[in-house]
Amino acid sequence: MTEKRTHRKRDIFVEGAIPTSFIAESIAKHATRTDIRGHEIFLGQVRADQQPGTDNQQRTVAIEYTAYREMANEQMTLIREEAFARWPQMTCLHVHHSQGVIKAGELCFMVFASAPHRQQAREAVAFVTDEVKKRLPIFGKEILSDESHLWKQN
Repeated sequence: MTEKRTHRKRDIFVEGAIPTSFIAESIAKHATRTDIRGHEIFLGQVRADQQPGTDNQQRTVAIEYTAYREMANEQMTLIREEAFARWPQMTCLHVHHSQGVIKAGELCFMVFASAPHRQQAREAVAFVTDEVKKRLPIFGKEILSDESHLWKQN
């Protein structure tokens, strides 16, 4: 019988865009692990969407992310526990989400999982990504090229 692991509550929020160097460092930290066969990473990036129904078809130039931080981190702890219960052999699960103004083209969301088998990591990342979008109180104000804004809908 496998024993249940309890994971500590973590603050998933970072100020500003997620640097690509941070992603590389996250991967490098796992390079010495010999119990991992597969890593899976989802990266969310701000798109320069053209906004239908706006004057002159304005484009998104940035998204300003805000959150109910404590509530989001509590909910993320539950999502992590659910993921580790579903994929108990998973060795690592890291989630980071930006706060503040993130420009089009910059990274704003990262889910990284490692496991002895790639399918476990792949399924866990898909599950966590979807649950974060459904359950976490994170709000995105899309800033348009004319400096007006729209609230992002998930």
